[in-house]
Amino acid sequence: MIIYFSFVGLAFIGSIVWSMFRLRKFEIYKKPLIEATIINFSLHIIGLIWWIVINWGIILTLIPGIVYYILSMSIINTINWLVLSLFKPKKQKQSVFPY
Repeated sequence: MIIYFSFVGLAFIGSIVWSMFRLRKFEIYKKPLIEATIINFSLHIIGLIWWIVINWGIILTLIPGIVYYILSMSIINTINWLVLSLFKPKKQKQSVFPY
């Protein structure tokens, strides 16, 4: 169970840290969000494969584990989108009257 939550925690921390790091290099937050989603998805796939291998014969723990991984992946992507939208660079408005 510790390994299960460590995959989820690692995916959360990895995607947030990577997207904030990459947000400094881009003017928009779409590319860092896509990169963080790929990191999140790949770590969840590794964890999901591990969960299926460990619980192959036990259906009662296999199916909820798969559902929890899918839910955690979508929740982490939503949190990452919210964090990036809060910290995205603000565009400077051009003044009509250059005083």
